[in-house]
Amino acid sequence: MLAGGSGTRVGAGINKAFLPLAGRSIAAWGLNTLASVEGVGNLVFVVRPEDLEHARFVDTRETDSPLEIITGGETRQESELLALRHLADRIDSGAVDTVLIHDAARPLISHGLASAVLHAARECGGAVPGIPASDIAAAGPEHTLATDAELRRDALVRVQTPQGFHAATILDAYEAAARDGFVGTDTASCAEEYTDIPVTWVRGEETNFKITYAQDLLLAQDVVSALGLRTG
Repeated sequence: MLAGGSGTRVGAGINKAFLPLAGRSIAAWGLNTLASVEGVGNLVFVVRPEDLEHARFVDTRETDSPLEIITGGETRQESELLALRHLADRIDSGAVDTVLIHDAARPLISHGLASAVLHAARECGGAVPGIPASDIAAAGPEHTLATDAELRRDALVRVQTPQGFHAATILDAYEAAARDGFVGTDTASCAEEYTDIPVTWVRGEETNFKITYAQDLLLAQDVVSALGLRTG
């Protein structure tokens, strides 16, 4: 799980992943959900050096399974590469066959969605959750909007995390990207650039949204209350 962001846009003085959400930190919600999924073993928690103390608190006080805490890089992709390198020996030995890469700022990932992504990634080589993007309009020529004939709205999805991939393949892809200086928008973009594995998508969830602004945190609190979710 990646927790490299700051709390600037959410209006906090600390990394938003460690802000409280109904009794636990934002990060702890996703970590505990992933830990409950059959087939998920090691939980690697990637944080900034200045957040190590917060991460250790999450590990000892807020999560149900032990975490492997490492520090990340300057970019999301570098942090992902460092996490994959951390697992490299286990990937090479076959002990880790598939990886799920999740954003700590999406705390309300469900057990069912995480399981579906893991299953699809093992079946196809790569999988991402997505929501059909029926609300997107594409720009046409000279400040016009593209017509429905020019834009297949049913072919567009808003991609979420966790994104799952065959471990050895995605590790090789990230090493190649590092050598080339390629920086993708997410894990799937690196896979698309450097592998031939098909990346399928499974239906995402509207509740699996990313906390970016203060109103997102308020919405997450409302969702927790409405769904009767528990911290333990």
